[in-house]
Amino acid sequence: MRNIAIIDIGSNSIKLVLAEIKKNNSFRIIDELKETVRLGEGMEKDNKLQEGRIKVAIQTLKMFKNLCDATETKEIIAVATAAVRKADNQEEFLNRVKKEVELDVQVLSGEEEGYYDYWGVVNSIDRDNGLIMDIGGGSIELIWMKDRRIKECISLSFGSLDLTQQFNLYDSITSEQEEQLLNFLTKSFNEVNWLKDIDCDSLIGVGGTIRNIAKIDQRNNDYPLDLLHYYQMNEATVDSIYKLVKDKDLKERKKISGLSKKRADIFIGAAAAVTTLMNFCNLEELLISGKGIREGLIYNYLYEDKEPTPNVLDFSINNIINNLNLNKKHAEHIYKLSKKLYQELNPLFKLDENQFEGDVDKILKTATMLHDIGKSINYYDHHEHSFYMILNSGINGLSHRELLISAYISASHRHDKYDLRKYNLNRSQFSDVIDKKGDDKEIIRKFGILVEIAESLDRNLNALIEDIDCYLENDKFVIKTISKEDVELEINDALSASKGFEKLYDKELQIL
Repeated sequence: MRNIAIIDIGSNSIKLVLAEIKKNNSFRIIDELKETVRLGEGMEKDNKLQEGRIKVAIQTLKMFKNLCDATETKEIIAVATAAVRKADNQEEFLNRVKKEVELDVQVLSGEEEGYYDYWGVVNSIDRDNGLIMDIGGGSIELIWMKDRRIKECISLSFGSLDLTQQFNLYDSITSEQEEQLLNFLTKSFNEVNWLKDIDCDSLIGVGGTIRNIAKIDQRNNDYPLDLLHYYQMNEATVDSIYKLVKDKDLKERKKISGLSKKRADIFIGAAAAVTTLMNFCNLEELLISGKGIREGLIYNYLYEDKEPTPNVLDFSINNIINNLNLNKKHAEHIYKLSKKLYQELNPLFKLDENQFEGDVDKILKTATMLHDIGKSINYYDHHEHSFYMILNSGINGLSHRELLISAYISASHRHDKYDLRKYNLNRSQFSDVIDKKGDDKEIIRKFGILVEIAESLDRNLNALIEDIDCYLENDKFVIKTISKEDVELEINDALSASKGFEKLYDKELQIL
């Protein structure tokens, strides 16, 4: 076990992420810091980093280095992006950082920055295709991801700070300024030849500016989940948020719920860039990625610049299991038994998997593999702890709705202890996320009792019941256990769910 630090010296802010690396390529974030330094501010005068900004940057880096020393973090990966990349006094800055902070900094090219953005996205979002956009203070990276590979990548030499300075957008924007801004953006995107060939529907947004767009929308709608990663917005909503902010001066923008006060003065140009790009490429959806260059550097470090993870959800689940020392063998067995039960009972579901907006297997896998995650808090009522831990453990590869359904299923796997009325699916704070048509409720209730039965069949945590055969027979559902040992205890425990099973499936439960 060891720690690594990622330091990202950007044009607007400098960020630190500390990660604890464990065996099997698992990791967990143990600390992070962010300071708004505005290193790129004032560069329009002479294309140099300004002395006042350099001093603040070095002071910030010293603080970050002290934290690394205090946590015995020996490996520090420090990178600099657009401001340092473009500065005529780049070498002077790097030498001062080396001398005063004892830190070696790698200056990333625009393409390298886009490459690490891609690594952050491809390892945390289960999408094969999309246009990735990272808006920084001094550049915009655009990466066309096709079949989970980089098809095209470009770095545009302007970002939120540049747009603000060039069009004087710090306070308010006139109709003339807006016209000039939008014309500039459209012309810039038009010069990227391959953007006209984009054949995907989603813009995958990286960076604090784009996350702020999502935060504004969440606050406007009282969104019940405090999650940004994988938050989805349509093009019309993104455009409405741009129109909201551009009609206000700086004082009024700072009052917008969800918009960072430290970012309010440089937000208009960046928001315009997002909505203009979506319109230019006919993209229907903005999908927020909470993972970008820093996480990309961590994933790239783990995989030694080879191939990204082949399965985002599996990596994420295994990462949590390793970090919390959960019983993986037991979890895999519960998943196996639950899946087999579902496959045989599938005809009794009203669910049409082709019409259901979600991946049933991913939901079942998450609920079963992490059904005992709550034990890391406390064994008693661990099913309830599992509910909020699944929602808040940073699981990648699921939509918010799929994640919430998984948490409900996991929480309902102990019906003798768990009262579903406590989390009434109609009046719950999450009722706006759960599908009101009823499919989600059916999955939660019917899957929950299957996980309960599977849990009972592995009550000793040692797979005494190696496998099961099951089938529907008239008014019965028969489960035949396969074991070399006496498993009467496990069978009796599983049969305690028979009353609830019959109510949900309208079949008598028989276990042999």
